[in-house]
Amino acid sequence: MAQLRRNSFVPFFQRDLRPDPAALLSVTTLVHAAGHLLGREVASDILVLEKGDAVAPFVDAINELASDTIDSNPQFEGDALQAAMTYLGGDDEARIALVWGRAAHDGKRILLGVFPYRESRFLFGLPVRVWSIWTHIHSYIATPLIRKGHEKQAVAMFLSFADKAGAGLVRMPLFEGVGGFDAALTQVMAEEGRVARETERHERAFLQSDAETGEAYLAAHMRKKKRKEFNRLWNRLSEQGDLQFLTHEGGEDIDHTIDRFLRLEAKGWKGKRGTALRVRPSEKRYFETICKAAYREGKLHVTELTLDGEAIAMLASFRAGEGLYTFKIGFDEAWGKYSPGALLMMKVIDPFLRDPRTAWVDSCAIPNHPMIDHIWAERRLMRSLIVGTSHRASPLFVFYAGIMTRLVDKARDVARHYYHRMRKEIEHE
Repeated sequence: MAQLRRNSFVPFFQRDLRPDPAALLSVTTLVHAAGHLLGREVASDILVLEKGDAVAPFVDAINELASDTIDSNPQFEGDALQAAMTYLGGDDEARIALVWGRAAHDGKRILLGVFPYRESRFLFGLPVRVWSIWTHIHSYIATPLIRKGHEKQAVAMFLSFADKAGAGLVRMPLFEGVGGFDAALTQVMAEEGRVARETERHERAFLQSDAETGEAYLAAHMRKKKRKEFNRLWNRLSEQGDLQFLTHEGGEDIDHTIDRFLRLEAKGWKGKRGTALRVRPSEKRYFETICKAAYREGKLHVTELTLDGEAIAMLASFRAGEGLYTFKIGFDEAWGKYSPGALLMMKVIDPFLRDPRTAWVDSCAIPNHPMIDHIWAERRLMRSLIVGTSHRASPLFVFYAGIMTRLVDKARDVARHYYHRMRKEIEHE
């Protein structure tokens, strides 16, 4: 049976941030699929889903919202979000806040926002309740889904929910800068007097061009010497057998396509380190689930390099709105000297540019990626913010968290530098 908890939050130990601080938010928490709610209107302003099973009755509503947003995020759409909660959310104790409003024409409840989040009880050693928009091991974007025309309302309601729940601050990681959510968040913070601190700002490789072909794009953005080198690698690789570039939406047998990708990824460096999807059961199930769901909805995009019929490089991407997000690439290191991954990312430009459904492609890569940054010329801005709440000490928490986040990030960058340096030396020996 579904477990339900209903609460009306009242102001407690808070500053006056909202225009009407006495306003109440009704909240219902669901742990399991709420069968008795099917066919009935949602009665609460905020519906909190605590388990993947509880997401099932709302997958269609989330997907409908995803089709009416300014900012897309395939990882927060219904099936992907349920899969993440089911297979990746255990250790993080993730939750999903569904923000509901009322339609102007008939007064019925409509879903305004989807805010996956998690709560921690410490802030760099301090006993402070911290809310964070949820990111997991395979996250590449964490922009909440908010309905067009209701952006400010959705953001304000979620922040009010955090206020009334006693959060000391709210982390907003890895969202698209200069987008609809970014604009709404900025307006709400200004109107409500919330303090904030940016903790990260970076750009990542992005593909958006008026070029008609991949060849024209590369000619405009890549040095001739570099293009000649990649053409030489392609020609040398083609001498080893029948080299083909393929693009499809999952093929005739999606299970076979997924299995081929998983086996190929395990042949690379991730397989050697034990981080490949195939050797991690929960992550493998997550990948299989989101690929099959995207395949059913016509949102899966797969590209391959094959040699004598065997895949030596594959890329799995997901459609969302008018864009594509490249999720995972795998390649066979036995052919590493020919740079099959780079060749694939060059070849894929042409079908991306020719696809009338695709206005842009997000690489989802880390900043300053050593491969894709030299192939795709455009950039997408990504931001991370710490946002204050109505807690009286929140400005101090935001200041402290901002400083500590910067210090931790610098220490992590130094450790990562020495780790890669040491690994290269070991591999060389």
